[in-house]
Amino acid sequence: MSLTLGDVVNEKALGLTSVVAGDPHGIVLAARTSELGDPGRWVEPRTIMLTTGLLFIGHERDYAQALALITDMRAAQTTAMFFGVGVHFEEVPTALVAAARSEKFPLYTVAADVPFYAIENFVNQSKLSADAYLLKRAAWFMNELLQSMSADQPIDALIAKLASSCRGSAVLYEDSGRVVASSGEGPIRLMWTEMQRSGGAQERFTVGRWDAIGKSLVLRGKTYRLVLASRNSTMLNDLGDVLLQTTQRLLGAINGITQIGLSRELYENAQLLVTLQDGISPSREHRYWNRMNPFRFTAYEPLRAVAISTLSGDPAGKHLIEGLLQEAALGGLGLLLDENGGGSRTMASIHALVADSAVLVNWLTLAGTELVVGTSEPFSELASTPMAFREAETALEIARRRATQAGRHPGAQRTVVRLDEVDLASWLLARREAPQLEDKLRKFVATLNLDSDLVETLIVYLALDQDVGRSARHLYVHANTVRYRLRKCEESLGTSISSTATIANLYLAFQDDVLALQDQIEYQAE
Repeated sequence: MSLTLGDVVNEKALGLTSVVAGDPHGIVLAARTSELGDPGRWVEPRTIMLTTGLLFIGHERDYAQALALITDMRAAQTTAMFFGVGVHFEEVPTALVAAARSEKFPLYTVAADVPFYAIENFVNQSKLSADAYLLKRAAWFMNELLQSMSADQPIDALIAKLASSCRGSAVLYEDSGRVVASSGEGPIRLMWTEMQRSGGAQERFTVGRWDAIGKSLVLRGKTYRLVLASRNSTMLNDLGDVLLQTTQRLLGAINGITQIGLSRELYENAQLLVTLQDGISPSREHRYWNRMNPFRFTAYEPLRAVAISTLSGDPAGKHLIEGLLQEAALGGLGLLLDENGGGSRTMASIHALVADSAVLVNWLTLAGTELVVGTSEPFSELASTPMAFREAETALEIARRRATQAGRHPGAQRTVVRLDEVDLASWLLARREAPQLEDKLRKFVATLNLDSDLVETLIVYLALDQDVGRSARHLYVHANTVRYRLRKCEESLGTSISSTATIANLYLAFQDDVLALQDQIEYQAE
């Protein structure tokens, strides 16, 4: 593997800054220091020429002399000139800069605190052994990647350094294809598609002009895909495996550190939330808003209480809770969360207090993918928190009933319910406490339930706003069939189905089925 100008310039410890950029793939065989006017005759081709500009003392603006020097190095096939500033000149003489730009000859400055021997040693030692060079570069890459561990967003920083190291792109995907972090200009979606074709194992592939290498990673039982892409296939051949293995270990370490942080955040979340749920006086609100500030809340901005449960009523898994915490952190959402859901007092698996901000929609959507969710109406007085959680429990009861009924109607999705968007009938039904109401509704439709066709027709009729024609088309029957079944319903109930009171009672009895069917119809229309 040949040392290139790009390898030397990218070595941060050498303190190099571009004045006239050269070809990063230009071969470098040696580095020599010279203050002569015709250095080309004394060195071999593909050499980096180091100078402090002694030749230009008193001749800073002598363009002819500068052009002669550049022409001599060009003829000798010199790779680049490195100019040491802070010795004779604080910056490269203007004539030399003009000549280098005119001839498009690579020119870089060397920082004042970097001795020339450091550059010579780096170049010459790299030349001695390709294996030694690769080991040195691998160690340098690992050191660069390790620095990301101290960043505020370590995963983003790690992926950015990885992309820089391979001079291309780096992407970390979830197993679903969602991009966790990315850096560089590579074709992200096309790389994911190619990675999928390989079955997720470590694989080399090509996407257009990009060479890529991918690897599956498993962190705490969750699968991720890491892909590196570069237009320099040699880089991936020599160091791709090292970068992938190092990144896997660092991601594991970052994940472990993150879990410690999440555990502590969850504990502090729960302690503060339980206090607010127990109730505080209005006079203490300002103190508690200050305590909520580290959890991304803005004082006196609207909040919502949230009650979350699994459909089965079992406790939510740790991965779901961690996902909710991480999504809130990534979106900047104010969040207090108690995974015990208020203890044995409620049916919720999780209780949360969230900021009613624009990013709340995404957070609720994530929660609703595997859980049922109920939220209170917005409020901004912390003293109202206990009442808000009672509202959230009411919304959760509605969400659980609707999610259960949705199982009968593919496409129906009612896993997230906001109490301020709930109709009065749903609110009243959710707040029923006496079993007599449930019994009364069941007895009212008991005779109807003996005929499934009548029940189905009635539910469709109510869901489609009592439109006989639409009901017939949905059921794939003639409109007269619908009318006949509705008359049979009237006979069974002993009352006219056109009566407002009868319609109200039937809606209360079959509301969950009606709403689930409406969701299904809306889903199919999309």
